[in-house]
Amino acid sequence: MNWRQVIGEAVRDHGGVITRRQLLERVPRQVLDSYVGRRHLVRIFPRVYRLRDGVDDDATVLRAALLHAGPAAALSHTTALAVWGLRALDRPLHLTVDQRVKRAGAPDLLVHRRLRFDPESTQCVQRRGLLVTALPRALVDSWPLLPPADRRPLALDVTNRGLVTAEQLDEALAERPNVPGRRGLRQTIDLITDGCRSELEAHGVLGVFRHRSLPSSVGQHQVQLPGRRIRLDRAWPEVKLAVELDGARHHTEPADRRRDLARDRELAALGWVVLRFTYADVLRDPEGVRAKVLEVYRARLAQLRVS
Repeated sequence: MNWRQVIGEAVRDHGGVITRRQLLERVPRQVLDSYVGRRHLVRIFPRVYRLRDGVDDDATVLRAALLHAGPAAALSHTTALAVWGLRALDRPLHLTVDQRVKRAGAPDLLVHRRLRFDPESTQCVQRRGLLVTALPRALVDSWPLLPPADRRPLALDVTNRGLVTAEQLDEALAERPNVPGRRGLRQTIDLITDGCRSELEAHGVLGVFRHRSLPSSVGQHQVQLPGRRIRLDRAWPEVKLAVELDGARHHTEPADRRRDLARDRELAALGWVVLRFTYADVLRDPEGVRAKVLEVYRARLAQLRVS
């Protein structure tokens, strides 16, 4: 019997990654151990192998991790974020199983046990041929593992792209109320609900526009212009005062400035006053920004009372 050929066919039949149990369906135990010992078969994780000359890429390793943990597992945490295309894949890999599943981890593989975790429910989805936790859950699980500076920008980015909603993040957080960093995540969800779509807006809301000296404002307030509907970064609709926060990425080119000024003129025709501040204004001079907003707010309020 040409066992090398049999083993090769078995591995290829299973897509390049195979478990020990699957191999033993075709190969005697002593033959299998011999080929493993001679490294014709390379162990990726305990009881999971590939051929020595087989494909050794991220997708192979992720499939091997799922095979190691069994059918009741899903890729999760930062590993799920990598499969979602939101960050680079790093080590250790993360898997989640129900707390009743007794499956140990391995070097570079962490297995998390969760109460009432069901891979066949809406908690998980198939992505790139791999079972992963749904994005809201992956974000919540990953929150304490991410560098602090990356957490809020990532959450803002995925909501801006329509991949998740604040409500979905809220539901996922309710399932993990004790996640480390919960306070910061709760604040981030609140900022998203309030209309924040960028880190600049988040800094503005926290450092300027929620200050007790200012009246309450509305984020992403919608205004109907001729032929289209727009959103204002912050607005005080009762006095038709708007604040636009100009980041360097989208507001520095001459064409950008012309577009901004044209929009401001259209708003002015509807009775709106628009104040524009930069990222530097918000970070370096929050008191000055608040003072200017309050000055114009009071002037607008006085104008409306007179009229």
